[in-house]
Amino acid sequence: MYAFEQLKKETVKVLTAGGLKDIIVEIPPENINADLAVPCFSDAKQLKKSPVEIAKEIAENIKIPKDSIVGRVAAQGPYINIYAGAKFFKNAINEVIKEGSKYAHKKPVKKTMVVDMSAPNIAKPMSVGHLRSTILGDSIARIYTSLGWKVIRDNHIGDWGTQFGKLIYAYKKWGDKKKVEKNPIPELLKLYVEFHKKCEKDKELDDAARNEFKKLEDRDKENTNLWKWFVDVSLNEFRKTYSELDVCFDLWLGESFYNEMNAEIITEALKKGVAKKDGGAIIIDFNDKKMPPFLIQKKDGATLYSTRDLSTIKYRVQKFKPDKIVYAVGGEQAQHFIQLFRAADMLGYAKKEQMVHVSFGLVSLPEGKMSTRNGRVVYLQDVLNKSYDIAEKIIDEKNPDLKNKKNVAMAVGVGAIKFNDLSQNRIKNILFDWNRMLSFEGDTGPYLQYTHARGCSILRKAKIKKAPKFEIATTKEEKELILHLSKYANAVTLAAVTYEPHHIATYLLTLSHKFNLFYQKCPVIVEENKDIKDSRIALVFASKQVISNGLKLLGIDAVEEM
Repeated sequence: MYAFEQLKKETVKVLTAGGLKDIIVEIPPENINADLAVPCFSDAKQLKKSPVEIAKEIAENIKIPKDSIVGRVAAQGPYINIYAGAKFFKNAINEVIKEGSKYAHKKPVKKTMVVDMSAPNIAKPMSVGHLRSTILGDSIARIYTSLGWKVIRDNHIGDWGTQFGKLIYAYKKWGDKKKVEKNPIPELLKLYVEFHKKCEKDKELDDAARNEFKKLEDRDKENTNLWKWFVDVSLNEFRKTYSELDVCFDLWLGESFYNEMNAEIITEALKKGVAKKDGGAIIIDFNDKKMPPFLIQKKDGATLYSTRDLSTIKYRVQKFKPDKIVYAVGGEQAQHFIQLFRAADMLGYAKKEQMVHVSFGLVSLPEGKMSTRNGRVVYLQDVLNKSYDIAEKIIDEKNPDLKNKKNVAMAVGVGAIKFNDLSQNRIKNILFDWNRMLSFEGDTGPYLQYTHARGCSILRKAKIKKAPKFEIATTKEEKELILHLSKYANAVTLAAVTYEPHHIATYLLTLSHKFNLFYQKCPVIVEENKDIKDSRIALVFASKQVISNGLKLLGIDAVEEM
């Protein structure tokens, strides 16, 4: 049990011994100068006293054991304020130092999660539209891994559908193999855009594209080889971007992987009476006026991504037996996932409660709305490159002699992009603001990285590599910093339960503010009292460690120099 939870537990124990029964331990509001607060409203009726009287009486007569981590109690209106004791501060810091990079991690809990994330389309560029799914899914995976879950990251690639008929037709007509090999995705995108331009004047091209896709479905050798080539060159490009983002996957199973299962899904749905024929098509009717039917086969016998999504759920459940399947997919797909989860439940593949749609808002840039079909795309790689350039210029101004400047600029650039997203409620739409995002001041990723680097700098100047034992906290700034450090595990748990990494981001910002205030107010290296100096160095170690741990859960590098 971590120090903060232990403080809450000890509070209950002390107040129970003092005569209070229905104890609720709360974190006090900002205007209350206490570490914890306990309201006395629930005992008023039984004791036939006002909450104010109860609080005062308990506080005046309470006896705190000598070895307790509770320091003192004091009444404030209807509340009993709790103040942590010296033992609490000592335990909290030494706990962080002892566990190090594993602080707030939990032992394996024999639970499995599949995270469906990123899912770019083959032959199309990864745009900023893919960014949120990628880094949100990655952060959720990191958080649950730290809590002892076995997490399987699945990049559900869009590698099937009628668009491949269009691309195959376009390549056969206007494609150049050498150009595609040299610059794969931009060239394939040009062909895709060219097809749609030509199609506006010649509607027969749609029929030609459908014919090419039908040949692909029938495993025509030429079209199959072209399709495989498109997939291979696209994945090679995607992997470069994922490497820069420090995002990895356990599975790369595209939609095509599930093609063989689709007929089985439809047959099973009809046999179980879950699906029915409707004008030549096959639908799952939920018998709900507010919920439209779920189309799983078109009139012409073609399946849809809804069919493939059902096949995917069945495969994942059979293969991994997950406790949770999490989909990091934009909010515009909310209706689809409500239908999908209900259909999967009706078919007996998975309970609705096992499947979670972690929805999010849109990403936009000043360049305008994106459209692959019209060729208006903001490349994710271009966004990354721009962030590196801006970060390097800022670092040049602040620390021109910094070693490995380009590597640090990449870490800062990626960190800025990730934090700009993960520090906000995921439901909100995000507008990129380069100046704010890459600022070393304010609530940004570079600010957190700079705070971590400052901690490292203090320890280098102190010429100490191993943390000394923490013994004493003498100032308000130290105590507030330690109390906040003790709440880190709570922030991680809250982020996991809500699938909201911004709880960790918000926690880290507050931690950085408190650390920088401590650094301004409390001398570390020049402190003459050895016990106080050692304790402050230990506090720097602990603060740096928790910032590093939290940044890692957001997928951000904790750089040591900036």
